[in-house]
Amino acid sequence: MIYPKVQKNNLNGELISVNAAKFSGDCKTVAERVFTENNIDINGEFNVQIKLTDTRKTTYIEELSKLCDEKYFITVTKESALIESSTEKGVFRAVNTLVKLIKNNELRTGDLEDYPLFETRGYIEGFYGPTWENEKRLSVMSLMAKNGMNTYYYAPKDDIYHREKWRELYPEKELEDLKALYNKASENYLDFNWCVGPGLTYKYTSDEDFTLLIEKIKSIYNIGVRNFGLLLDDIPWEFQYSEDAKKYDGIVDAHIDLINRTYNELKSFDSSIKLTVCPTQYSGDENGYYVSKFGKFIPSDVKMFWTGEEICSRVLTVRESQELFRATDHKPLFWDNYPVNDCEMFQEMHLGAVIGRDKELYKHCEGLISNVMEYAECSKIPLMTIADYLWNPVQYNPDDSLENAHKEILGDKARLFRYFADHLGVSCLSKYSSALMSETLAHINFLLSRSECEKAFEEFSDYNENMRNCLDMLKDESVPLFKELKKWVKKFGMCCDLLDAIYFAKKEPTQENINNLRELTEKYNSDGTILTGFCLREAAEKTLKMY
Repeated sequence: MIYPKVQKNNLNGELISVNAAKFSGDCKTVAERVFTENNIDINGEFNVQIKLTDTRKTTYIEELSKLCDEKYFITVTKESALIESSTEKGVFRAVNTLVKLIKNNELRTGDLEDYPLFETRGYIEGFYGPTWENEKRLSVMSLMAKNGMNTYYYAPKDDIYHREKWRELYPEKELEDLKALYNKASENYLDFNWCVGPGLTYKYTSDEDFTLLIEKIKSIYNIGVRNFGLLLDDIPWEFQYSEDAKKYDGIVDAHIDLINRTYNELKSFDSSIKLTVCPTQYSGDENGYYVSKFGKFIPSDVKMFWTGEEICSRVLTVRESQELFRATDHKPLFWDNYPVNDCEMFQEMHLGAVIGRDKELYKHCEGLISNVMEYAECSKIPLMTIADYLWNPVQYNPDDSLENAHKEILGDKARLFRYFADHLGVSCLSKYSSALMSETLAHINFLLSRSECEKAFEEFSDYNENMRNCLDMLKDESVPLFKELKKWVKKFGMCCDLLDAIYFAKKEPTQENINNLRELTEKYNSDGTILTGFCLREAAEKTLKMY
Protein backbone atom coordinates (compact mmCIF):
# COMPACT_ATOMS: atom_id res chain seq x y z
CA MET A 1 0.00 0.00 0.00
CA ILE A 2 1.33 3.43 -0.93
CA TYR A 3 0.51 6.68 0.86
CA PRO A 4 -1.30 8.97 0.44
CA LYS A 5 -3.86 6.41 -0.69
CA VAL A 6 -4.72 6.69 -4.37
CA GLN A 7 -8.32 7.67 -5.13
CA LYS A 8 -8.95 4.98 -7.77
CA ASN A 9 -6.32 2.26 -8.08
CA ASN A 10 -6.85 -0.41 -10.74
CA LEU A 11 -3.23 -1.52 -10.93
CA ASN A 12 -4.21 -5.11 -10.24
CA GLY A 13 -2.66 -7.03 -13.11
CA GLU A 14 0.79 -8.52 -13.61
CA LEU A 15 3.56 -7.41 -11.27
CA ILE A 16 6.19 -5.34 -13.10
CA SER A 17 9.77 -5.16 -11.81
CA VAL A 18 11.48 -1.88 -12.72
CA ASN A 19 15.06 -1.04 -11.75
CA ALA A 20 15.56 1.75 -14.27
CA ALA A 21 13.40 3.79 -16.62
CA LYS A 22 13.59 6.35 -19.39
CA PHE A 23 11.24 9.25 -20.07
CA SER A 24 9.73 10.69 -23.21
CA GLY A 25 7.20 13.40 -23.95
CA ASP A 26 6.46 16.40 -21.74
CA CYS A 27 8.08 17.51 -18.45
CA LYS A 28 11.02 15.10 -18.75
CA THR A 29 13.22 17.29 -16.57
CA VAL A 30 10.79 17.14 -13.65
CA ALA A 31 10.41 13.37 -13.90
CA GLU A 32 14.12 12.69 -14.24
CA ARG A 33 14.88 14.88 -11.21
CA VAL A 34 12.39 12.99 -9.02
CA PHE A 35 13.72 9.59 -10.12
CA THR A 36 17.34 10.69 -9.61
CA GLU A 37 16.59 12.04 -6.12
CA ASN A 38 15.14 8.63 -5.29
CA ASN A 39 18.19 6.78 -6.66
CA ILE A 40 16.38 5.20 -9.61
CA ASP A 41 18.34 4.99 -12.87
CA ILE A 42 16.90 7.10 -15.72
CA ASN A 43 18.72 5.25 -18.51
CA GLY A 44 16.72 2.03 -18.47
CA GLU A 45 14.48 0.17 -20.92
CA PHE A 46 11.13 0.73 -19.20
CA ASN A 47 9.66 3.70 -21.06
CA VAL A 48 7.55 6.27 -19.24
CA GLN A 49 5.71 8.60 -21.60
CA ILE A 50 4.39 11.86 -20.18
CA LYS A 51 1.53 13.64 -21.87
CA LEU A 52 0.23 17.08 -20.89
CA THR A 53 -3.39 17.38 -21.94
CA ASP A 54 -5.97 19.97 -20.89
CA THR A 55 -9.23 18.03 -20.98
CA ARG A 56 -12.18 17.44 -18.69
CA LYS A 57 -10.65 14.07 -17.84
CA THR A 58 -7.39 15.58 -16.55
CA THR A 59 -8.75 18.74 -14.92
CA TYR A 60 -12.17 18.09 -13.37
CA ILE A 61 -13.01 16.35 -10.07
CA GLU A 62 -16.57 15.09 -10.26
CA GLU A 63 -17.31 14.77 -6.52
CA LEU A 64 -16.08 18.31 -5.89
CA SER A 65 -17.54 19.81 -9.07
CA LYS A 66 -14.37 21.84 -9.54
CA LEU A 67 -11.18 22.06 -11.54
CA CYS A 68 -7.89 20.77 -10.18
CA ASP A 69 -4.33 21.30 -11.43
CA GLU A 70 -2.96 18.23 -9.57
CA LYS A 71 -5.06 15.47 -11.08
CA TYR A 72 -3.22 12.71 -12.93
CA PHE A 73 -3.54 9.28 -14.51
CA ILE A 74 -1.01 6.44 -14.75
CA THR A 75 -1.53 3.55 -17.18
CA VAL A 76 0.91 0.63 -16.97
CA THR A 77 1.67 -2.17 -19.45
CA LYS A 78 4.43 -4.78 -19.34
CA GLU A 79 6.86 -2.59 -21.27
CA SER A 80 5.84 0.99 -20.46
CA ALA A 81 3.80 3.49 -18.51
CA LEU A 82 1.81 6.54 -19.57
CA ILE A 83 1.36 9.57 -17.31
CA GLU A 84 -1.39 12.03 -18.19
CA SER A 85 -1.99 15.36 -16.48
CA SER A 86 -2.84 18.95 -17.33
CA THR A 87 0.08 20.59 -15.53
CA GLU A 88 3.70 20.14 -14.53
CA LYS A 89 2.53 19.99 -10.91
CA GLY A 90 0.26 17.08 -11.74
CA VAL A 91 3.17 15.31 -13.42
CA PHE A 92 5.25 15.87 -10.27
CA ARG A 93 2.53 14.19 -8.19
CA ALA A 94 2.27 11.30 -10.64
CA VAL A 95 6.01 10.67 -10.83
CA ASN A 96 6.27 10.58 -7.02
CA THR A 97 3.49 7.98 -6.97
CA LEU A 98 5.28 5.97 -9.66
CA VAL A 99 8.48 6.05 -7.60
CA LYS A 100 6.65 4.72 -4.55
CA LEU A 101 5.07 1.92 -6.58
CA ILE A 102 8.46 0.91 -7.94
CA LYS A 103 10.31 1.10 -4.62
CA ASN A 104 7.52 -0.76 -2.79
CA ASN A 105 7.43 -3.41 -5.52
CA GLU A 106 3.74 -2.67 -6.11
CA LEU A 107 3.82 -1.65 -9.79
CA ARG A 108 1.34 -3.77 -11.74
CA THR A 109 -0.34 -3.53 -15.10
CA GLY A 110 -3.56 -1.55 -15.12
CA ASP A 111 -4.40 2.07 -14.44
CA LEU A 112 -5.01 4.54 -11.64
CA GLU A 113 -6.65 7.94 -11.28
CA ASP A 114 -5.62 10.26 -8.49
CA TYR A 115 -6.24 13.77 -7.15
CA PRO A 116 -6.43 15.55 -3.78
CA LEU A 117 -9.68 16.34 -1.99
CA PHE A 118 -8.47 19.23 0.18
CA GLU A 119 -7.49 22.19 -1.97
CA THR A 120 -4.93 23.72 0.43
CA ARG A 121 -2.75 21.16 2.22
CA GLY A 122 0.27 22.18 4.20
CA TYR A 123 2.06 23.22 7.35
CA ILE A 124 3.18 26.36 9.14
CA GLU A 125 6.16 27.16 11.29
CA GLY A 126 4.02 29.07 13.74
CA PHE A 127 5.31 27.79 17.07
CA TYR A 128 7.00 29.47 20.05
CA GLY A 129 10.53 28.25 20.60
CA PRO A 130 13.87 27.84 18.81
CA THR A 131 13.43 28.18 15.06
CA TRP A 132 14.36 25.43 12.63
CA GLU A 133 17.69 25.46 10.87
CA ASN A 134 17.34 25.95 7.12
CA GLU A 135 18.71 22.48 6.44
CA LYS A 136 15.86 21.01 8.49
CA ARG A 137 13.34 23.21 6.68
CA LEU A 138 14.53 22.00 3.30
CA SER A 139 14.35 18.36 4.43
CA VAL A 140 10.77 18.70 5.71
CA MET A 141 9.74 20.56 2.54
CA SER A 142 10.98 17.78 0.29
CA LEU A 143 9.26 15.06 2.31
CA MET A 144 5.93 16.86 2.51
CA ALA A 145 5.93 17.67 -1.21
CA LYS A 146 6.68 14.03 -1.94
CA ASN A 147 3.60 13.13 0.12
CA GLY A 148 1.21 15.54 -1.55
CA MET A 149 1.28 18.77 0.45
CA ASN A 150 1.14 21.96 -1.61
CA THR A 151 1.51 24.84 0.88
CA TYR A 152 4.09 26.17 3.34
CA TYR A 153 3.75 29.15 5.70
CA TYR A 154 6.82 30.78 7.20
CA ALA A 155 5.84 32.37 10.52
CA PRO A 156 8.15 31.31 13.40
CA LYS A 157 7.17 33.26 16.51
CA ASP A 158 10.82 33.49 17.59
CA ASP A 159 12.09 34.90 14.31
CA ILE A 160 12.64 38.43 15.64
CA TYR A 161 12.09 39.94 12.18
CA HIS A 162 8.66 38.31 12.06
CA ARG A 163 7.31 39.90 15.28
CA GLU A 164 9.53 41.97 17.58
CA LYS A 165 11.55 43.64 14.81
CA TRP A 166 8.88 43.59 12.14
CA ARG A 167 9.76 47.19 11.19
CA GLU A 168 13.31 46.20 10.26
CA LEU A 169 14.34 44.60 6.98
CA TYR A 170 16.03 41.22 7.09
CA PRO A 171 19.84 41.36 7.06
CA GLU A 172 21.44 40.04 3.87
CA LYS A 173 22.23 36.56 5.23
CA GLU A 174 18.72 35.98 6.58
CA LEU A 175 17.21 37.24 3.32
CA GLU A 176 19.39 34.82 1.35
CA ASP A 177 18.14 31.99 3.58
CA LEU A 178 14.53 32.97 2.85
CA LYS A 179 15.32 33.06 -0.86
CA ALA A 180 16.72 29.52 -0.62
CA LEU A 181 13.53 28.38 1.10
CA TYR A 182 11.37 30.03 -1.53
CA ASN A 183 13.37 28.39 -4.32
CA LYS A 184 13.11 24.96 -2.69
CA ALA A 185 9.37 25.38 -2.20
CA SER A 186 8.92 26.39 -5.84
CA GLU A 187 10.98 23.40 -7.01
CA ASN A 188 8.65 21.15 -5.02
CA TYR A 189 5.40 22.86 -6.04
CA LEU A 190 4.72 24.25 -2.58
CA ASP A 191 3.06 27.66 -2.38
CA PHE A 192 5.45 29.67 -0.19
CA ASN A 193 3.71 32.11 2.17
CA TRP A 194 5.78 34.62 4.15
CA CYS A 195 4.02 36.00 7.21
CA VAL A 196 4.50 39.05 9.40
CA GLY A 197 3.07 39.61 12.89
CA PRO A 198 3.26 43.35 13.72
CA GLY A 199 0.42 43.49 16.25
CA LEU A 200 2.51 43.66 19.44
CA THR A 201 3.71 47.20 18.65
CA TYR A 202 1.83 48.36 15.55
CA LYS A 203 0.22 51.82 15.71
CA TYR A 204 -2.91 51.70 13.56
CA THR A 205 -3.07 55.48 13.06
CA SER A 206 0.58 55.76 12.04
CA ASP A 207 1.28 56.26 8.33
CA GLU A 208 4.93 55.61 9.11
CA ASP A 209 4.17 52.16 10.53
CA PHE A 210 2.04 51.32 7.50
CA THR A 211 4.81 52.41 5.15
CA LEU A 212 7.35 50.29 7.03
CA LEU A 213 5.00 47.29 6.88
CA ILE A 214 4.61 47.59 3.11
CA GLU A 215 8.35 48.09 2.64
CA LYS A 216 9.00 44.93 4.67
CA ILE A 217 6.57 42.94 2.53
CA LYS A 218 8.05 44.37 -0.68
CA SER A 219 11.53 43.28 0.40
CA ILE A 220 10.22 39.70 0.50
CA TYR A 221 8.32 40.23 -2.74
CA ASN A 222 11.62 41.13 -4.39
CA ILE A 223 13.02 37.61 -3.79
CA GLY A 224 10.06 36.13 -5.67
CA VAL A 225 7.40 35.53 -2.98
CA ARG A 226 3.82 36.34 -4.03
CA ASN A 227 1.85 34.91 -1.08
CA PHE A 228 1.78 36.77 2.23
CA GLY A 229 0.28 36.41 5.67
CA LEU A 230 -0.72 39.19 8.08
CA LEU A 231 -1.06 37.59 11.49
CA LEU A 232 -2.84 39.32 14.38
CA ASP A 233 -2.87 36.36 16.77
CA ASP A 234 -1.68 36.46 20.38
CA ILE A 235 -1.66 40.26 20.68
CA PRO A 236 -3.41 42.65 23.14
CA TRP A 237 -7.17 43.07 22.87
CA GLU A 238 -6.93 46.70 24.00
CA PHE A 239 -5.39 49.64 22.15
CA GLN A 240 -1.89 50.52 23.24
CA TYR A 241 -1.90 54.03 21.79
CA SER A 242 -4.41 56.75 22.73
CA GLU A 243 -4.58 57.95 19.12
CA ASP A 244 -5.85 54.53 18.02
CA ALA A 245 -8.51 54.48 20.73
CA LYS A 246 -9.77 57.89 19.60
CA LYS A 247 -10.02 56.96 15.93
CA TYR A 248 -11.55 53.47 16.11
CA ASP A 249 -14.65 52.26 17.87
CA GLY A 250 -12.95 48.96 18.70
CA ILE A 251 -9.92 46.82 17.99
CA VAL A 252 -11.73 44.88 15.28
CA ASP A 253 -12.29 48.10 13.30
CA ALA A 254 -8.58 48.88 13.44
CA HIS A 255 -7.76 45.37 12.25
CA ILE A 256 -10.22 45.57 9.36
CA ASP A 257 -8.73 48.91 8.31
CA LEU A 258 -5.18 47.53 8.46
CA ILE A 259 -6.06 44.46 6.40
CA ASN A 260 -7.98 46.42 3.76
CA ARG A 261 -5.22 49.03 3.41
CA THR A 262 -2.58 46.31 3.13
CA TYR A 263 -4.64 44.31 0.64
CA ASN A 264 -5.31 47.33 -1.57
CA GLU A 265 -1.68 48.45 -1.49
CA LEU A 266 -0.36 45.01 -2.40
CA LYS A 267 -2.90 44.53 -5.18
CA SER A 268 -2.04 47.96 -6.60
CA PHE A 269 1.46 46.86 -7.54
CA ASP A 270 0.75 43.18 -8.30
CA SER A 271 -2.78 41.83 -8.68
CA SER A 272 -1.48 38.25 -8.45
CA ILE A 273 -0.54 38.63 -4.78
CA LYS A 274 -2.53 36.50 -2.35
CA LEU A 275 -3.12 37.37 1.30
CA THR A 276 -3.93 35.22 4.33
CA VAL A 277 -4.87 36.77 7.68
CA CYS A 278 -5.22 35.52 11.23
CA PRO A 279 -7.75 37.39 13.40
CA THR A 280 -7.11 38.05 17.08
CA GLN A 281 -10.11 35.86 17.81
CA TYR A 282 -9.05 32.74 15.96
CA SER A 283 -11.00 30.10 17.92
CA GLY A 284 -14.16 29.60 19.96
CA ASP A 285 -17.57 31.05 19.14
CA GLU A 286 -17.89 31.27 15.35
CA ASN A 287 -20.66 33.87 15.80
CA GLY A 288 -18.72 36.17 18.14
CA TYR A 289 -18.85 39.91 17.48
CA TYR A 290 -15.17 40.32 16.66
CA VAL A 291 -14.79 37.45 14.19
CA SER A 292 -18.21 38.06 12.57
CA LYS A 293 -17.42 41.68 11.81
CA PHE A 294 -13.83 40.89 10.91
CA GLY A 295 -14.86 38.38 8.26
CA LYS A 296 -17.72 40.42 6.83
CA PHE A 297 -15.58 43.52 6.21
CA ILE A 298 -12.39 42.13 4.71
CA PRO A 299 -12.08 41.14 1.01
CA SER A 300 -13.72 37.86 0.09
CA ASP A 301 -10.57 36.47 -1.52
CA VAL A 302 -8.47 36.94 1.63
CA LYS A 303 -8.00 33.58 3.36
CA MET A 304 -8.80 33.54 7.08
CA PHE A 305 -7.12 31.26 9.62
CA TRP A 306 -9.26 29.54 12.25
CA THR A 307 -8.13 26.94 14.81
CA GLY A 308 -11.58 25.58 15.64
CA GLU A 309 -13.61 25.54 18.83
CA GLU A 310 -10.40 25.52 20.85
CA ILE A 311 -6.88 26.85 20.31
CA CYS A 312 -5.75 23.23 20.15
CA SER A 313 -8.90 21.53 18.92
CA ARG A 314 -9.64 17.89 19.63
CA VAL A 315 -12.00 17.79 16.65
CA LEU A 316 -12.57 19.86 13.52
CA THR A 317 -16.07 19.49 12.13
CA VAL A 318 -18.24 20.29 9.16
CA ARG A 319 -20.71 22.01 11.51
CA GLU A 320 -18.24 24.60 12.79
CA SER A 321 -17.01 25.22 9.25
CA GLN A 322 -20.54 25.95 8.12
CA GLU A 323 -21.18 28.19 11.15
CA LEU A 324 -18.03 30.21 10.51
CA PHE A 325 -18.95 30.68 6.86
CA ARG A 326 -22.45 31.86 7.78
CA ALA A 327 -21.03 34.31 10.31
CA THR A 328 -18.11 35.68 8.31
CA ASP A 329 -18.67 34.91 4.60
CA HIS A 330 -15.32 33.13 4.76
CA LYS A 331 -14.68 29.40 4.69
CA PRO A 332 -12.08 28.63 7.35
CA LEU A 333 -8.50 27.91 6.46
CA PHE A 334 -7.86 25.70 9.46
CA TRP A 335 -4.71 26.49 11.43
CA ASP A 336 -4.53 23.08 13.07
CA ASN A 337 -2.50 23.27 16.29
CA TYR A 338 -1.31 19.71 15.97
CA PRO A 339 1.40 18.42 16.35
CA VAL A 340 2.78 21.64 17.94
CA ASN A 341 3.92 21.13 21.55
CA ASP A 342 4.96 24.60 22.69
CA CYS A 343 3.88 26.64 25.74
CA GLU A 344 2.11 24.48 28.36
CA MET A 345 2.60 21.37 26.21
CA PHE A 346 6.41 21.44 26.29
CA GLN A 347 6.64 18.21 28.30
CA GLU A 348 4.62 16.31 25.70
CA MET A 349 5.93 14.79 22.47
CA HIS A 350 3.23 14.51 19.82
CA LEU A 351 4.09 11.58 17.57
CA GLY A 352 0.63 10.12 17.03
CA ALA A 353 -1.40 10.14 13.82
CA VAL A 354 -3.85 12.97 13.30
CA ILE A 355 -7.39 12.02 14.34
CA GLY A 356 -10.67 13.82 15.00
CA ARG A 357 -10.83 15.64 11.66
CA ASP A 358 -14.11 15.14 9.80
CA LYS A 359 -13.83 12.99 6.67
CA GLU A 360 -15.96 15.50 4.75
CA LEU A 361 -14.24 18.63 6.06
CA TYR A 362 -12.70 19.24 2.62
CA LYS A 363 -16.12 20.19 1.25
CA HIS A 364 -16.57 23.07 3.69
CA CYS A 365 -13.20 24.77 4.18
CA GLU A 366 -10.37 26.39 2.26
CA GLY A 367 -7.97 23.75 3.52
CA LEU A 368 -5.87 22.82 6.52
CA ILE A 369 -2.45 24.02 7.65
CA SER A 370 -0.71 22.08 10.43
CA ASN A 371 1.35 23.94 13.03
CA VAL A 372 4.54 21.98 13.64
CA MET A 373 6.79 21.42 16.67
CA GLU A 374 10.18 23.03 17.28
CA TYR A 375 11.47 19.49 16.64
CA ALA A 376 11.68 19.24 12.84
CA GLU A 377 12.58 15.55 12.59
CA CYS A 378 9.87 14.58 15.06
CA SER A 379 7.33 16.70 13.19
CA LYS A 380 7.85 14.60 10.07
CA ILE A 381 5.99 11.61 11.54
CA PRO A 382 2.64 13.27 12.37
CA LEU A 383 2.97 15.49 9.27
CA MET A 384 3.06 12.42 7.07
CA THR A 385 -0.25 11.26 8.53
CA ILE A 386 -1.69 14.75 8.03
CA ALA A 387 -0.55 14.68 4.40
CA ASP A 388 -2.35 11.33 3.98
CA TYR A 389 -5.53 12.68 5.53
CA LEU A 390 -5.52 15.87 3.44
CA TRP A 391 -5.03 14.07 0.14
CA ASN A 392 -7.61 11.36 0.70
CA PRO A 393 -9.61 11.84 3.94
CA VAL A 394 -12.31 9.39 2.87
CA GLN A 395 -9.91 6.41 2.86
CA TYR A 396 -7.61 7.70 5.60
CA ASN A 397 -6.73 5.15 8.30
CA PRO A 398 -4.64 6.66 11.13
CA ASP A 399 -3.08 3.38 12.31
CA ASP A 400 -1.98 2.36 8.81
CA SER A 401 -0.75 5.85 8.05
CA LEU A 402 1.32 6.03 11.24
CA GLU A 403 2.88 2.63 10.56
CA ASN A 404 3.83 3.83 7.08
CA ALA A 405 5.34 7.04 8.52
CA HIS A 406 7.54 5.01 10.87
CA LYS A 407 8.77 2.86 7.98
CA GLU A 408 9.39 5.89 5.76
CA ILE A 409 11.41 7.73 8.40
CA LEU A 410 13.14 4.81 10.14
CA GLY A 411 13.26 1.91 7.72
CA ASP A 412 14.17 -1.34 9.50
CA LYS A 413 14.29 0.48 12.85
CA ALA A 414 10.52 0.97 12.73
CA ARG A 415 9.68 -2.40 14.32
CA LEU A 416 11.49 -1.62 17.57
CA PHE A 417 10.54 2.06 17.52
CA ARG A 418 6.89 1.22 18.08
CA TYR A 419 7.73 0.16 21.66
CA PHE A 420 8.73 3.77 22.31
CA ALA A 421 6.18 5.51 20.09
CA ASP A 422 3.44 3.60 21.93
CA HIS A 423 3.91 6.08 24.79
CA LEU A 424 3.81 9.33 22.83
CA GLY A 425 0.12 9.59 22.04
CA VAL A 426 -0.91 12.19 24.61
CA SER A 427 -1.87 15.49 22.95
CA CYS A 428 -4.85 17.77 22.43
CA LEU A 429 -6.28 14.97 20.27
CA SER A 430 -6.17 12.24 22.90
CA LYS A 431 -5.34 11.87 26.58
CA TYR A 432 -4.69 8.15 26.18
CA SER A 433 -1.39 6.46 25.50
CA SER A 434 0.56 3.22 25.90
CA ALA A 435 -2.02 0.94 24.27
CA LEU A 436 0.50 -1.83 23.62
CA MET A 437 1.88 -1.70 27.16
CA SER A 438 -1.60 -1.64 28.66
CA GLU A 439 -2.65 -4.66 26.63
CA THR A 440 0.54 -6.53 27.53
CA LEU A 441 0.33 -5.86 31.26
CA ALA A 442 -3.37 -6.74 31.30
CA HIS A 443 -2.68 -10.09 29.66
CA ILE A 444 0.19 -10.80 32.07
CA ASN A 445 -2.12 -10.15 35.03
CA PHE A 446 -4.75 -12.39 33.45
CA LEU A 447 -2.22 -15.23 33.18
CA LEU A 448 -1.10 -14.71 36.78
CA SER A 449 -4.71 -14.82 37.97
CA ARG A 450 -4.98 -18.25 36.33
CA SER A 451 -1.74 -19.36 38.00
CA GLU A 452 -0.02 -19.60 34.61
CA CYS A 453 3.03 -17.97 36.16
CA GLU A 454 5.71 -19.37 33.87
CA LYS A 455 3.88 -18.18 30.77
CA ALA A 456 3.15 -14.79 32.37
CA PHE A 457 6.76 -14.11 33.31
CA GLU A 458 7.97 -15.31 29.92
CA GLU A 459 5.67 -12.78 28.22
CA PHE A 460 6.77 -10.07 30.68
CA SER A 461 10.43 -10.86 30.03
CA ASP A 462 9.97 -10.75 26.25
CA TYR A 463 8.23 -7.39 26.45
CA ASN A 464 10.89 -5.92 28.72
CA GLU A 465 13.62 -7.21 26.40
CA ASN A 466 12.00 -5.47 23.43
CA MET A 467 11.74 -2.28 25.46
CA ARG A 468 15.45 -2.52 26.36
CA ASN A 469 16.45 -3.20 22.78
CA CYS A 470 14.40 -0.20 21.73
CA LEU A 471 16.15 1.94 24.36
CA ASP A 472 19.57 0.85 23.12
CA MET A 473 18.55 1.80 19.59
CA LEU A 474 17.27 5.22 20.70
CA LYS A 475 20.60 6.08 22.31
CA ASP A 476 22.19 6.35 18.86
CA GLU A 477 22.08 10.12 18.41
CA SER A 478 23.57 9.88 14.93
CA VAL A 479 19.94 9.29 13.93
CA PRO A 480 18.48 12.85 13.74
CA LEU A 481 15.09 11.78 15.08
CA PHE A 482 16.58 10.10 18.14
CA LYS A 483 18.72 13.14 18.92
CA GLU A 484 15.63 15.35 19.07
CA LEU A 485 13.89 12.84 21.34
CA LYS A 486 16.66 12.90 23.95
CA LYS A 487 14.49 14.19 26.82
CA TRP A 488 11.82 11.53 26.24
CA VAL A 489 14.42 8.81 25.71
CA LYS A 490 15.80 9.59 29.16
CA LYS A 491 12.33 9.08 30.67
CA PHE A 492 11.96 5.92 28.57
CA GLY A 493 15.09 4.56 30.25
CA MET A 494 13.43 5.17 33.62
CA CYS A 495 10.36 3.38 32.30
CA CYS A 496 12.46 0.32 31.38
CA ASP A 497 14.04 0.32 34.85
CA LEU A 498 10.62 0.50 36.47
CA LEU A 499 9.25 -2.34 34.34
CA ASP A 500 12.18 -4.52 35.34
CA ALA A 501 11.53 -3.64 39.00
CA ILE A 502 7.86 -4.62 38.67
CA TYR A 503 8.89 -7.89 37.04
CA PHE A 504 11.31 -8.84 39.81
CA ALA A 505 8.97 -7.71 42.60
CA LYS A 506 6.23 -9.93 41.19
CA LYS A 507 8.50 -12.89 40.54
CA GLU A 508 10.65 -12.66 43.67
CA PRO A 509 8.97 -10.37 46.23
CA THR A 510 11.98 -9.92 48.49
CA GLN A 511 12.25 -6.80 50.61
CA GLU A 512 15.14 -5.64 48.47
CA ASN A 513 13.07 -5.95 45.29
CA ILE A 514 10.07 -4.22 46.89
CA ASN A 515 12.22 -1.33 48.15
CA ASN A 516 13.82 -0.98 44.71
CA LEU A 517 10.40 -0.86 43.09
CA ARG A 518 9.22 1.81 45.54
CA GLU A 519 12.32 3.94 44.90
CA LEU A 520 12.07 3.68 41.10
CA THR A 521 8.34 4.42 41.17
CA GLU A 522 8.96 7.66 43.08
CA LYS A 523 11.80 8.59 40.73
CA TYR A 524 9.69 7.95 37.64
CA ASN A 525 6.68 9.90 38.93
CA SER A 526 8.81 12.88 39.99
CA ASP A 527 10.06 13.49 36.44
CA GLY A 528 7.68 15.90 34.67
CA THR A 529 8.37 14.62 31.16
CA ILE A 530 5.15 13.04 29.90
CA LEU A 531 5.52 9.39 28.93
CA THR A 532 3.33 6.29 29.30
CA GLY A 533 -0.29 6.10 30.26
CA PHE A 534 -1.84 5.19 33.61
CA CYS A 535 -1.18 1.46 33.11
CA LEU A 536 2.48 1.67 34.21
CA ARG A 537 1.77 3.58 37.41
CA GLU A 538 -1.15 1.25 38.12
CA ALA A 539 1.08 -1.81 37.68
CA ALA A 540 3.69 -0.40 40.05
CA GLU A 541 1.19 0.69 42.72
CA LYS A 542 -0.75 -2.58 42.66
CA THR A 543 2.46 -4.55 42.98
CA LEU A 544 3.54 -2.48 45.97
CA LYS A 545 0.15 -2.93 47.66
CA MET A 546 0.46 -6.70 47.41
CA TYR A 547 3.43 -6.81 49.79
